[in-house]
Amino acid sequence: MSDLFKRQTLDQLCEVPDDIIDVYVVERHIWQGGTVDAEAESKRKRRAEPRTIKDFLFDPVRSLLNDVLRQLAAPYDPSSKVNPIGQGWWIQAEFGSGKSHLLSSIGALALGDKNVWDIVNELETKNKKGKRESIYQIYDRGLAKKSSGKSRGIFVAVKTLVGQGGGTIGVTDTGRKLTEYILDAVQDQYHAENGKPISVYPVEVLADRFESDLDLYHKSLAKFLKDPKFFDEEEQEEAEKFLDDLRNSKNQTVRRDCGQKLWRFYKEYLKTTPDIPLEAEAVLKNTVETLVAQGYEGLLLILDEVSLFMKNRTGEQRDEDEKTLIVLSNRLAKVHCLPVWTICSAQQALESKMG
Repeated sequence: MSDLFKRQTLDQLCEVPDDIIDVYVVERHIWQGGTVDAEAESKRKRRAEPRTIKDFLFDPVRSLLNDVLRQLAAPYDPSSKVNPIGQGWWIQAEFGSGKSHLLSSIGALALGDKNVWDIVNELETKNKKGKRESIYQIYDRGLAKKSSGKSRGIFVAVKTLVGQGGGTIGVTDTGRKLTEYILDAVQDQYHAENGKPISVYPVEVLADRFESDLDLYHKSLAKFLKDPKFFDEEEQEEAEKFLDDLRNSKNQTVRRDCGQKLWRFYKEYLKTTPDIPLEAEAVLKNTVETLVAQGYEGLLLILDEVSLFMKNRTGEQRDEDEKTLIVLSNRLAKVHCLPVWTICSAQQALESKMG
């Protein structure tokens, strides 16, 4: 047979790199990793994953990146309500199109790590990108300032809502609200960066505020914690043990349990309702404000696989989840003018069922 009609082998048709990055899961490809310990150290030091940026094709999504990064780099003035910098984005594309890689790249760039931005600069210089096209210019003129000096940079919180090997959120656990998944993502990342908890759930905020009521209610609390009407024998505890857990535990679950007991103490024992924000808007607003008060430039929230998550929700849950997305992208970003940026990815449009 003539060589003209010979089929080429795959090694002749394809180039295979020495190593291939695994399937993109956003949580695993924003921070530099390789091992669990390495990733933990990277989160503490806010180091981005260089491979995520080196392997990324910027040109097909350059206009979106320019839009997102300009908003992230814009100066925030908490005293002004005129020019809000917060924003929400909905990224829709089919399975396998690279959505998760895009989200990972945005998250890595938002950390402001100079090492990965140097990679961007090298790539853009090599491809002769002008100042109008260059995303490095956005970093150099704005984002770099938010990641240096006294600033702690932009706080990046991520949640892949379905598809992870450790279980599928919204499929085996459909009872929780989208707001709760978001709060958990914030708490996990804050603890990873700072080694201590942050209070975002109402019961945790109550736990923080209880210190000012301690002198007034110490004796009543001691009686409550030992009252068999509220706790069986194994659950009863001394007030000093409870207060030690409340003040000193770095375990978020322990502090939340303390807050729940305090909530019962006020509601059921003292017959009074604590003045604590409970609605999603107030809770999320407090979360962003708390991060800003801690020295962060704002919250970048990345939610992957939103439409698949929504498919498994009840009508009531979908309504609540859609309200949460509206709160983040409109109420907090535009009405309250907070530095909160929300990026959602989905395989299909979200068909709203809200009345």
